[in-house]
Amino acid sequence: MAEGVNACCPVNPAHACDYQSLGSFADRSGKVGAVSVLRCRRCGIGVTMPRLPDVAFLYAGRESQDFQPDARGLAHRIKQIAFRRQAATLLRHIGVRPARVLDFGCGSGQFTRCLGDLLPDATVIGSDFHDEAPIDLADRPYLPQASLAREQGGFDLVLAMHVLEHDDDPAALLARIAAMARPGGTIVIEVPNIDCIWTQLLGQHWDAWYVPFHRSHFARRGLRALVERGGLTILSEHAICLPTMGRSLANLFGRRNSLFFLLAGIVLHPLQWALEKVTARPSAIRLVLRRP
Repeated sequence: MAEGVNACCPVNPAHACDYQSLGSFADRSGKVGAVSVLRCRRCGIGVTMPRLPDVAFLYAGRESQDFQPDARGLAHRIKQIAFRRQAATLLRHIGVRPARVLDFGCGSGQFTRCLGDLLPDATVIGSDFHDEAPIDLADRPYLPQASLAREQGGFDLVLAMHVLEHDDDPAALLARIAAMARPGGTIVIEVPNIDCIWTQLLGQHWDAWYVPFHRSHFARRGLRALVERGGLTILSEHAICLPTMGRSLANLFGRRNSLFFLLAGIVLHPLQWALEKVTARPSAIRLVLRRP
């Protein structure tokens, strides 16, 4: 697939995309080699090249930043506070108190644990690639994704927080996620926003590009089209200020992420929030959906 070549659309396979190149990107995994991003002039969806038939090898050993190293120091405590606030905001957005929750693609499990703490009467289950639970869910419910088939239709609330962007076939992945919710159940999808202000100001240094781990890149129009084609009803849409400033600064200066950049991101977060609010170009988009 190359610039200008029409190919099957990841949102609607019946249509063709007309791709333009956004350039070559650094391989953040060290496992793929040359990587690039193409974006369709029609639907606005971006795709990471080369395409990968199976992405599981990228996450072997839980070494990517998606799993947030299981440190127990200051960084972990700061993230605990942030995740608890995010979980509380999520519960306000959905407006219900679910009895059974699945966090699909739970990563480190730290957010899952915080949500479980806020729902003491609910069963909150984390799920990811790996057979063993992450350390933050060592004493909490966890199911590897290979074991989820028997749980289909069994959850009041299914979360896919920064999950869809990790697959080359987001429509198929969304169908798997939606199938876990009971009829009439709630599904929450959250993804980075390719049209956020930071792609303009920081270019390829914006941390949420995160290629080749992020395989599909969404803006509002493409994301809404994807979920509506999947037969899901959009209940609400929310602009999310994704805390990416620390890692983006590390990328900008060619340094590894560290506690210093985490603290810098915290200091800059009010400015980040204000600029996203003024421009109406948030760093992430959250959709609250209902399964028919």
